Amino acid sequence: MSETATGIVVGDTIQLDQPLKIPDRTPVTVTVQPVLIPRDEAMLAWERIQKRLDERPIHGGGKRFTRDELHERH
Repeated sequence: MSETATGIVVGDTIQLDQPLKIPDRTPVTVTVQPVLIPRDEAMLAWERIQKRLDERPIHGGGKRFTRDELHERH
């Protein structure tokens, strides 16, 4: 019998969101994996991009070509 549960780490203990259906004193193996919320990662990435653009803006100050120069009509 196996069970998957979620919870939060408080200090050195894990507080589960719901009780387990395993009897007391049952030996278990525990694997702990932090839950990554994709939306939070995306927001963090977006904030990094905005910070980078504030520090080093992208300038489009190059030469502006005319229509004829772009299409080279000979």
